Amino acid sequence: MTGDLAQRLAAGDRLLLDGGLGTRLIAMGLEQGRAPEWWVLEHPDRIEQVHRGYVEAGSDVIHTCTFGASPPKLASVRLQGRCDEVNLKAAEIALRAAGGAVMVAGDVGPTGMMFPPMGDATGDALREAYRQQVEQLARGGVDLISIETMFDLREAQAALEAALETGLPVLASMTFEAKKRGVFTIMGDALVPSLRALASAGATAVGLNCSVDPAQMIPMVEQAAAAIEAPLVAQPNAGQPQVTAEGVTYDAHPEPFAADLMQMVRLGARIVGGCCGTDPAFIRAARLALDLHEA
Repeated sequence: MTGDLAQRLAAGDRLLLDGGLGTRLIAMGLEQGRAPEWWVLEHPDRIEQVHRGYVEAGSDVIHTCTFGASPPKLASVRLQGRCDEVNLKAAEIALRAAGGAVMVAGDVGPTGMMFPPMGDATGDALREAYRQQVEQLARGGVDLISIETMFDLREAQAALEAALETGLPVLASMTFEAKKRGVFTIMGDALVPSLRALASAGATAVGLNCSVDPAQMIPMVEQAAAAIEAPLVAQPNAGQPQVTAEGVTYDAHPEPFAADLMQMVRLGARIVGGCCGTDPAFIRAARLALDLHEA
């Protein structure tokens, strides 16, 4: 039995997420500029193959291929009107790959809509967009909702409000960078106040993902863990991106990456995994390291 996320956390479990999805699909032939959600409809077998790779590597939770499957984001990649179809199909694929052995998180990312003065988004419009997506993910049978890579606290809050309406547990992560004056999103939202706000609003766990490598994320985790009582999520990238003739690669290696994740666990992270550039080898190394840590 996979167990309920909240129950697992209450029991003191530390959980391992999966790794990068988009970068894995690119390695499998996803065309430059092509949204991964197209492959949910066109190549479900390849999506399932990526999910199975993470299940076999030891993930406790895998994410659906729906990071960009809100109605506004889908419309921007010529998939307008297909929110229900994409999210239901993606949930079906992930659940089949999970086989009841691991939990499935319905993945939710930014809509691409911006608040004034950079755009005309409103909280109500964002909540409705996210509501359409998460309702279908819940209908499709996911075990939890995972909100990721948010860089505007207001949008993260809108997504969280919609996700909580499903009654499912919710992970809520934002993406931060270290500046001279502290740790902030690109919109200027500070690390600790942002995560506190999401925890206070009802997120099951809060945290940070993407943008930085493990070495940069460790002090962020330390800062957050010292100030926030909610379970903490940490998903760094696989090192720094390197532009090569073959495309973008990352300079981290699985074993050092796993060692850094365990440092985050020792500092207080309860849910860890990988973001851009990580693959099953990284998750396999993290599984081994986490099991040794728990032994």
